[in-house]
Amino acid sequence: MRKIILISKSTKSLSQKEIILICKLKNSFWRWTISKQISWFKNTAHKNDINILLLINKELAGYTLLRRRKAYQNRKLIKYLYLDSFLVKKKYRGKKLGKKLILFNNKVINRSKKHSFLTCEKKTIPFYREFNWKTLARNKFKIMDHKHRWFSKSSSIRGMTYNLKKKNKDRFFYYFN
Repeated sequence: MRKIILISKSTKSLSQKEIILICKLKNSFWRWTISKQISWFKNTAHKNDINILLLINKELAGYTLLRRRKAYQNRKLIKYLYLDSFLVKKKYRGKKLGKKLILFNNKVINRSKKHSFLTCEKKTIPFYREFNWKTLARNKFKIMDHKHRWFSKSSSIRGMTYNLKKKNKDRFFYYFN
Protein backbone atom coordinates (compact mmCIF):
# COMPACT_ATOMS: atom_id res chain seq x y z
CA MET A 1 0.00 0.00 0.00
CA ARG A 2 1.27 3.46 -0.95
CA LYS A 3 1.44 6.13 1.71
CA ILE A 4 1.00 9.52 0.03
CA ILE A 5 1.97 12.66 1.95
CA LEU A 6 1.85 16.28 0.78
CA ILE A 7 4.00 18.77 2.68
CA SER A 8 4.54 22.50 2.28
CA LYS A 9 7.82 23.92 3.55
CA SER A 10 9.50 27.27 3.26
CA THR A 11 12.84 27.14 1.49
CA LYS A 12 14.61 28.06 4.73
CA SER A 13 13.16 24.92 6.43
CA LEU A 14 14.33 22.46 3.78
CA SER A 15 17.21 20.19 4.67
CA GLN A 16 20.21 19.91 2.35
CA LYS A 17 19.08 16.36 1.54
CA GLU A 18 15.62 17.62 0.50
CA ILE A 19 17.17 20.30 -1.73
CA ILE A 20 19.32 17.67 -3.45
CA LEU A 21 16.29 15.40 -3.97
CA ILE A 22 14.35 18.33 -5.47
CA CYS A 23 17.27 19.17 -7.76
CA LYS A 24 17.58 15.53 -8.87
CA LEU A 25 13.86 15.44 -9.68
CA LYS A 26 14.15 18.74 -11.60
CA ASN A 27 17.15 17.36 -13.47
CA SER A 28 15.08 14.42 -14.70
CA PHE A 29 13.02 17.00 -16.67
CA TRP A 30 15.48 19.81 -17.40
CA ARG A 31 18.84 18.17 -17.91
CA TRP A 32 21.63 20.43 -16.81
CA THR A 33 23.85 19.01 -14.11
CA ILE A 34 23.01 18.50 -10.46
CA SER A 35 25.45 21.27 -9.49
CA LYS A 36 23.71 23.68 -11.92
CA GLN A 37 20.31 22.66 -10.54
CA ILE A 38 21.52 23.32 -7.00
CA SER A 39 22.96 26.67 -8.07
CA TRP A 40 19.64 27.58 -9.77
CA PHE A 41 17.72 26.55 -6.64
CA LYS A 42 19.94 28.54 -4.26
CA ASN A 43 19.77 31.63 -6.50
CA THR A 44 16.06 31.41 -7.31
CA ALA A 45 14.17 29.94 -4.35
CA HIS A 46 13.93 32.67 -1.76
CA LYS A 47 13.88 31.72 1.92
CA ASN A 48 10.11 32.28 2.31
CA ASP A 49 9.04 30.65 -0.95
CA ILE A 50 6.77 27.63 -0.53
CA ASN A 51 8.05 24.22 -1.60
CA ILE A 52 5.35 21.58 -2.04
CA LEU A 53 6.64 18.02 -1.75
CA LEU A 54 4.58 15.00 -2.74
CA LEU A 55 6.01 11.91 -1.06
CA ILE A 56 5.13 8.29 -1.73
CA ASN A 57 6.50 5.98 0.94
CA LYS A 58 9.03 8.74 1.79
CA GLU A 59 10.21 8.99 -1.86
CA LEU A 60 9.95 12.41 -3.53
CA ALA A 61 7.44 11.75 -6.32
CA GLY A 62 6.24 15.26 -7.11
CA TYR A 63 7.17 18.87 -6.49
CA THR A 64 6.10 22.46 -7.04
CA LEU A 65 7.58 25.75 -5.99
CA LEU A 66 5.29 28.64 -5.13
CA ARG A 67 7.56 31.66 -5.42
CA ARG A 68 6.47 34.72 -3.44
CA ARG A 69 6.90 37.53 -5.93
CA LYS A 70 5.73 41.03 -6.84
CA ALA A 71 3.87 42.37 -9.83
CA TYR A 72 2.36 45.61 -10.94
CA GLN A 73 -1.34 45.79 -11.67
CA ASN A 74 -1.94 49.11 -13.43
CA ARG A 75 0.97 50.76 -11.55
CA LYS A 76 -0.09 49.30 -8.20
CA LEU A 77 2.41 46.95 -6.57
CA ILE A 78 0.84 43.62 -5.57
CA LYS A 79 2.16 40.37 -4.17
CA TYR A 80 1.38 37.07 -5.87
CA LEU A 81 2.57 33.45 -5.97
CA TYR A 82 4.34 32.24 -9.10
CA LEU A 83 3.71 28.51 -9.55
CA ASP A 84 7.00 27.11 -10.80
CA SER A 85 8.35 23.61 -11.50
CA PHE A 86 5.20 21.48 -11.53
CA LEU A 87 6.74 17.98 -11.59
CA VAL A 88 5.60 14.39 -11.11
CA LYS A 89 8.24 11.67 -11.39
CA LYS A 90 7.77 9.72 -14.63
CA LYS A 91 7.15 6.37 -12.95
CA TYR A 92 4.22 7.89 -11.01
CA ARG A 93 2.41 9.56 -13.91
CA GLY A 94 -1.10 8.44 -14.82
CA LYS A 95 -1.94 7.78 -11.17
CA LYS A 96 -3.83 11.05 -10.47
CA LEU A 97 -0.92 12.46 -8.47
CA GLY A 98 -0.84 15.64 -10.57
CA LYS A 99 -4.42 16.22 -9.46
CA LYS A 100 -3.47 15.78 -5.79
CA LEU A 101 -0.52 18.12 -6.24
CA ILE A 102 -2.46 20.93 -7.98
CA LEU A 103 -5.35 20.72 -5.50
CA PHE A 104 -2.88 21.01 -2.60
CA ASN A 105 -1.28 24.03 -4.32
CA ASN A 106 -4.72 25.59 -4.74
CA LYS A 107 -5.35 25.20 -0.98
CA VAL A 108 -2.03 26.87 -0.16
CA ILE A 109 -2.81 29.69 -2.60
CA ASN A 110 -6.29 30.17 -1.11
CA ARG A 111 -4.84 30.38 2.40
CA SER A 112 -2.38 33.05 1.24
CA LYS A 113 -5.26 35.24 0.01
CA LYS A 114 -3.14 36.09 -3.05
CA HIS A 115 -3.55 35.16 -6.65
CA SER A 116 -1.18 32.83 -8.43
CA PHE A 117 0.29 32.97 -11.92
CA LEU A 118 1.97 30.32 -14.04
CA THR A 119 3.33 29.99 -17.54
CA CYS A 120 2.73 26.91 -19.61
CA GLU A 121 2.43 25.50 -23.09
CA LYS A 122 -0.92 25.39 -24.87
CA LYS A 123 -1.16 21.60 -24.48
CA THR A 124 -1.21 21.81 -20.64
CA ILE A 125 -3.97 24.43 -20.40
CA PRO A 126 -6.82 21.85 -20.16
CA PHE A 127 -5.18 20.22 -17.12
CA TYR A 128 -5.00 23.51 -15.19
CA ARG A 129 -8.48 24.61 -16.31
CA GLU A 130 -9.89 21.44 -14.74
CA PHE A 131 -8.75 22.86 -11.38
CA ASN A 132 -10.13 26.40 -11.81
CA TRP A 133 -7.08 28.05 -13.31
CA LYS A 134 -8.02 30.69 -15.89
CA THR A 135 -6.20 31.64 -19.05
CA LEU A 136 -4.93 35.20 -19.05
CA ALA A 137 -5.03 36.88 -22.46
CA ARG A 138 -1.54 37.53 -23.84
CA ASN A 139 -2.18 41.26 -23.93
CA LYS A 140 -3.06 41.20 -20.21
CA PHE A 141 0.35 40.18 -18.87
CA LYS A 142 4.02 40.80 -19.45
CA ILE A 143 6.95 39.02 -17.83
CA MET A 144 9.42 41.73 -16.98
CA ASP A 145 12.61 40.04 -15.83
CA HIS A 146 12.76 36.58 -17.31
CA LYS A 147 13.08 35.02 -20.73
CA HIS A 148 11.83 31.46 -21.11
CA ARG A 149 14.42 29.38 -22.91
CA TRP A 150 12.17 26.36 -23.33
CA PHE A 151 9.52 28.20 -25.36
CA SER A 152 10.44 28.55 -29.03
CA LYS A 153 9.21 32.14 -29.04
CA SER A 154 7.57 34.45 -26.54
CA SER A 155 4.24 34.22 -28.38
CA SER A 156 4.01 30.53 -27.40
CA ILE A 157 3.98 31.40 -23.68
CA ARG A 158 0.55 31.03 -22.11
CA GLY A 159 -0.28 32.67 -18.80
CA MET A 160 -2.80 31.32 -16.33
CA THR A 161 -4.06 32.60 -13.01
CA TYR A 162 -5.76 31.17 -9.98
CA ASN A 163 -7.66 33.12 -7.32
CA LEU A 164 -7.75 36.30 -9.41
CA LYS A 165 -10.92 38.39 -9.32
CA LYS A 166 -13.21 37.23 -12.14
CA LYS A 167 -13.78 40.47 -13.99
CA ASN A 168 -10.27 41.82 -13.74
CA LYS A 169 -9.48 43.83 -16.86
CA ASP A 170 -6.12 45.16 -15.74
CA ARG A 171 -2.75 44.41 -17.28
CA PHE A 172 -0.20 42.66 -15.08
CA PHE A 173 3.56 43.12 -15.14
CA TYR A 174 5.03 40.05 -13.45
CA TYR A 175 8.48 39.79 -11.90
CA PHE A 176 9.87 36.27 -11.36
CA ASN A 177 13.26 37.02 -9.82
